[in-house]
Amino acid sequence: MKERRGKIKWRIVFDASSNEGHSPSVNDVLAMGPNLLPEVLATLLRFRGHHVAIIGGTQAFLQLSLDRSDIDLTRFLRYRISQDEGNCYTTNEVVTYRLTRLSFGLTCKPFMLSATLRELATMCREEYPKAAHFISGNMFMDDFVAGADDGNGAISIYYEPC
Repeated sequence: MKERRGKIKWRIVFDASSNEGHSPSVNDVLAMGPNLLPEVLATLLRFRGHHVAIIGGTQAFLQLSLDRSDIDLTRFLRYRISQDEGNCYTTNEVVTYRLTRLSFGLTCKPFMLSATLRELATMCREEYPKAAHFISGNMFMDDFVAGADDGNGAISIYYEPC
């Protein structure tokens, strides 16, 4: 729960490793997928070989949307939360929600992000050749690290013409 400008913002966090009794967790039954991340040491060595550093942090994990046909598979129930005079409480009313993005904590999420970025780089290779090249080998999870020989090189990467 986070209060900002007098409004309370709720962020529901799911524990995909949680299980009850002898039942498997969500992560127990999900395929993890192969490791598509570039090797960390190679990425850092390439990064250090330039005079100008280019670093970017994204919230890419938050951008992984579910296909509309899969949204109904992510239904969950929750008691409605109400607020009265600044106090939050749960009511007895049960509400059905559906996720529209991949939830945090899933074992397959690093694979899904890496596969999505590779597919995006492949799709945009002709239109954005520099960006496609950099995305393919310089993303580690949702962090981007690369470099250029000088300021002009960094600017040309940033403003790659369409």
